[in-house]
Amino acid sequence: MLRLYAAVFVVLTFVCSLFGQTQIRIADDSSSGTYAQMLGQLVDACSSDAFNIVPVNEGGGAVGNLAALYNNHADAAFLHSDVFLYNAQADPSYNRFKTLLALWPEQIHVLALRNSKTSKPGTFSYGKLQINSLSDLVGANFKAAAAGGGVLTSKLLSGQGRGGFQVIDAQKGDNVITMLRNGEVDAAIFVGAAPLPNLAKLSGQEFKLVPIGEAIAGNVGNVYRQATISGYSNGLTSGPLKTLAPIATLFSKAFSTQEKVKAQAALRNCATQKLGYLQDNGSPNWQDVTAGDHGISVIPYLELPSTSTAQSHK
Repeated sequence: MLRLYAAVFVVLTFVCSLFGQTQIRIADDSSSGTYAQMLGQLVDACSSDAFNIVPVNEGGGAVGNLAALYNNHADAAFLHSDVFLYNAQADPSYNRFKTLLALWPEQIHVLALRNSKTSKPGTFSYGKLQINSLSDLVGANFKAAAAGGGVLTSKLLSGQGRGGFQVIDAQKGDNVITMLRNGEVDAAIFVGAAPLPNLAKLSGQEFKLVPIGEAIAGNVGNVYRQATISGYSNGLTSGPLKTLAPIATLFSKAFSTQEKVKAQAALRNCATQKLGYLQDNGSPNWQDVTAGDHGISVIPYLELPSTSTAQSHK
């Protein structure tokens, strides 16, 4: 299916060069391929004679997509909202980017071993500490592994969330699971719309998903939305599980040229008008998109200017 979308992109880019359509370049990399799949469905629904969607894939998942946007290799980028927020808090220059489209929640998955290898804290404590929430890691020298954008999510939960655990960048999702299985870390953190493919193949006899817990969740209520995890048939949960979620967001910036502003407005309007079609015919993630959603409140929404005030490059 992704090869088909790639072929469509090539054809549309060629047509664009022939007829002078305005391009809107969108960075769409992700480890699961979800962003590319969703972008392909937007291409199917929304590319028109007014503008043409062109994919940009420079690798690196959400972090790489933001880098492509920052370096002007893309006009818009898919990423989960907390990846943007982490960077904007560290570097004010990121504040020129804003929410063009707020999409679906990407649940925070906290994975633990069913039979813990974590020693109970304290000099005279014996036995293993059963990890029943991420908040069980608060107040001691614990470690959590993550990869990609999940590293920044984990740092927000440890820092702003006052979890205090050490965040280990495992580079790849498979490495995260291996580190947890070997007892090198006490929990593993993944971010994405459930069910995540690399978690769906695990055994519920070995692993379990646990909630974040109020000791951490209560400190990051302005960064995340309440969410639940379900859809796993492998025993990772015994039913819907409470968690938090950043929002999959299409970020962009204010443009000066009339053509780019028109393309942004056309994309936003089409995504809203065709939402029912996408929900009926596209990926399940579209079911969790709300028309008119402005995203996480602490991240500015991109107010598009009238095209009459924007400049034309012609």
